[in-house]
Amino acid sequence: MITALHHTALSVNDLERSIRFYRDILGMTLEWRIDHRKSEALEKVVGLRNVDVSYAMLSGWGGRIELFQYYSPEGEPYPPDKPVSDKGITHIAFQVEDIGGLHEKMVGHGVRFNSPPQVVREGVKAAYFHDPDGVTLELIQYSQD
Repeated sequence: MITALHHTALSVNDLERSIRFYRDILGMTLEWRIDHRKSEALEKVVGLRNVDVSYAMLSGWGGRIELFQYYSPEGEPYPPDKPVSDKGITHIAFQVEDIGGLHEKMVGHGVRFNSPPQVVREGVKAAYFHDPDGVTLELIQYSQD
């Protein structure tokens, strides 16, 4: 029996850079980090051979994101400007208050947005942005009316 959705995981190019982004810009908390893990059990779980990986778990607001940097096998980079219409996971969303203020702050930190926040339906504002590897993320705000 499934009891909870535990985390979402992302493979990244630079673990330290991604930790800084999710912790320092988005405000998540670093729970733990393991560097250069190599184990037969891990290889069986992930379905890869000769695994050398560093990874970290970040948490915030009732959710978790796990970041993996594979040294071996290296893997392909995330496609630049991958359309959200492509099959698979399209984005991870963060519910916020004051979407305009947060957008302005993040732009000041160099975060790339597709557009400023937009009213996507009555009572809902949203803005897509990108993490350092180009993964699409979303800020979403629901009105309190």
